[in-house]
Amino acid sequence: MRLTSIALLLLLSACGNEDAGQKRDTPPATVTVITVVPESWRDSIEAVGTVKARESVVISAKQSERVAAVRFESGQRVAKGQVLIELDAGTVKAELAEARTTLADLDAQVTRLQSLQSRQLIAKSQLDTAVASRNAARARAQAVTERLNDRIIRAPFSGVLGLRQVSAGQYVNAGFAMVNLDDLDRMWVDFPVPESLLSKLKTGMSLSLKADAFPDRSFTASVASIDSRIDVATRAIMVRAGIENSDGLVRPGMLMRVSLQQDAVDALVVPELALQQVGNRTFVFLAAADGTAISRDISIGSRRAGSATVIKGLQAGDKVIVDGTSKLRDGQKIKIVAPGAELSATP
Repeated sequence: MRLTSIALLLLLSACGNEDAGQKRDTPPATVTVITVVPESWRDSIEAVGTVKARESVVISAKQSERVAAVRFESGQRVAKGQVLIELDAGTVKAELAEARTTLADLDAQVTRLQSLQSRQLIAKSQLDTAVASRNAARARAQAVTERLNDRIIRAPFSGVLGLRQVSAGQYVNAGFAMVNLDDLDRMWVDFPVPESLLSKLKTGMSLSLKADAFPDRSFTASVASIDSRIDVATRAIMVRAGIENSDGLVRPGMLMRVSLQQDAVDALVVPELALQQVGNRTFVFLAAADGTAISRDISIGSRRAGSATVIKGLQAGDKVIVDGTSKLRDGQKIKIVAPGAELSATP
């Protein structure tokens, strides 16, 4: 029995020595590395904005009247002051003719009475009464003239008309919306930005815009103004950017994806492939001078297109392991190979 126990102990010892030999013979893990150096990094703020015309108005009737003529077509480009719609003005024209005749008679009467009063042939009160009547007639003529002008509806600024909602002969009430007019040459894009990024905003910042309607086209704009208040519900502030739209592709109401570029800064950048995440811990593996891998906790700043900035934990010159980290362990021997070389599996 004693001899059997001794034999068993010798067998276990031999197996242990064999395992240790195998561990000592484990080949190093092949990895690729990059040397971290400061490089130019430009953060961007992403948002979704809504396009608005810089000038936009609903053309409506100021008087209730029958439409005498429509002088435009849907989608037409018009100039400032161009006649768009004429309302029937027959009755008003007759009123204006009568008012002007009355005004002319009273003007003549005042002139005659002024001559008589200067020679003291009439009382001054008689002249004063005539002057008051003349002034009232002038005011009435002016009011009728304005009513007549309201029946000729003109474009308040140059722009593009929307769909026509009125026809000749139609009776419209005051306030009836007949067509929209938008200045499409210059547009606004309003978009929200979280209040936490307020310090990064300033007028004049450049931004790029993309729209689903034109997936292969990128539009440029610049920040024109920043709202004075933060929305208490969304904790965001509205930003307005201006777009030149000489080709007329951008339309009011369009949704656009906004990318607002910040000033470039020097930063330490690593590929996202190198980042390791275990629970709340974020770290990378570094290639140490003794040929082993060591882990280093880091803090990440911003990310984009497969890269991330490191704001804490690395310094310029550190060699960060990028490929070959799937089963890498602290202190494990490594063999650095050129990027693109075949990596051996880490046991």
